[in-house]
Amino acid sequence: MKLEEIKHIADIAQIEFSEEELKNFEEDFSETMNLIDSIAKIDTENIEGVFQVNGTINNLREDKVKESLDVKDATENTAEEKYGFFKIIKFVE
Repeated sequence: MKLEEIKHIADIAQIEFSEEELKNFEEDFSETMNLIDSIAKIDTENIEGVFQVNGTINNLREDKVKESLDVKDATENTAEEKYGFFKIIKFVE
């Protein structure tokens, strides 16, 4: 992976790296992308898909319907609340 591509990904993720850190990532990203390419080349045409591999059967608890929190209780510890909802900072343009 080229340095410019790594910078582009870092910009999208809004992560700042020094030039030295970016150069270190260049080799690491290249190794990772090569591994992904190797995995993508594996022939899985006649392989049956699985959800999990250790034989565990669904061991989740049964859902139980019970009373929910009211709006006041749900939003009581939030930093900001607006119209009965959690107010959050918009970070996507």
